[in-house]
Amino acid sequence: MAGLGKVNLDFHSFDTTSGFTTRPSNPKVHLKVIGSTLDTETRTGVRTRLIKLDAGCRTPEAHAHPYWEELYVLEGDIISIDADGERKVEAPGYASRSPGTMHGPVRSDGGCLILEFNWYEENEAAS
Repeated sequence: MAGLGKVNLDFHSFDTTSGFTTRPSNPKVHLKVIGSTLDTETRTGVRTRLIKLDAGCRTPEAHAHPYWEELYVLEGDIISIDADGERKVEAPGYASRSPGTMHGPVRSDGGCLILEFNWYEENEAAS
């Protein structure tokens, strides 16, 4: 992912309890962007963010993204729902999805904190 707009940062304190924005379409989903150069129009860049799902959260439907998505469940539980049923993962948990992969919906019984990385393939903008 070299050359995608990432910056060098040394270790520093980071607040995982405040500074989140609530997603307007779902008041139980909260996002905190740590860094982002992700540009969906030019299909370039990377994004790192925290996602908090409140206890009892459920997302409405399956969806896909045009970029890579990598997720680390740091705290709590997440339940993936698909045609094969439900799969519950408790922290620590991990998922990696290539562009176009359908996933979700998800829910969380007790709430969770997720660290998410998104990026476009370096040659994506050229295609």
